[in-house]
Amino acid sequence: MQSVSNALRLVLLLRAQEDVGVTDAARHLGVGPSTAHRLLTTLQHHGFAEQTHGGRRYRIGPSMTMSSETQAVEHCLEVAYPLMQQLRDESRETVHISVLAGARVKFVAAVESPLLMRVASRVGLSMPAHVSAAGKVLLAELTDDQLAELYPDEELTGATDAGLHTRTALRRELAGVRAEGFGRNTGESEEGLAALAVPIPRATGRVLCSLALTGPLFRFNPDPAAGVSPRELELTTMLRHSAAQIANQLVY
Repeated sequence: MQSVSNALRLVLLLRAQEDVGVTDAARHLGVGPSTAHRLLTTLQHHGFAEQTHGGRRYRIGPSMTMSSETQAVEHCLEVAYPLMQQLRDESRETVHISVLAGARVKFVAAVESPLLMRVASRVGLSMPAHVSAAGKVLLAELTDDQLAELYPDEELTGATDAGLHTRTALRRELAGVRAEGFGRNTGESEEGLAALAVPIPRATGRVLCSLALTGPLFRFNPDPAAGVSPRELELTTMLRHSAAQIANQLVY
């Protein structure tokens, strides 16, 4: 029974942390490294864990990821919908919630702007993460090794001339996202379109979803080369407030 208990404790540890090493697991369980390694290998065999960082560490596996993350996203959307409506009413722009799917970002919920010139709902669609504000916010949560797995090549394909075209430029952009706490898209995914996004942290601390406002570029920033506009700062403040309200109501 002790082995079963330790295995379950390891599953909970893997769910709570981004990745776990053998030494981390041994210390957490109060067992020797060989025992921790054997337990992690068993969990990996059954899909509850998978190796990362060249096999040196472990993260939650597909047997747990799909069920736990799907449940977490569904819970987030249930909590978020009325707050998305409030954000739409306050900003007058289209609101999206997105998740990361490999190197792409997938739109999972939307509330459309009431204005005639607006961005329509993109629920069910996806696009390269590095060209979208929502995608940048989610990519910024990854480690360097995880980012390298998604982008093994230096050259990136941009949707427009304004987009990021190298992994080096992407890393630099993501450093800015981490520092500022929001992501920007000024005509990178589509000419004339703009977006701002912030993370929605889960109760565990991990970020699974992003909250974004999208609209015509001229309403967000008529001159992106001049830097972040007053309107973008205003919208970012709204986003942060709404994301915090959503996060405060999440239970997992």
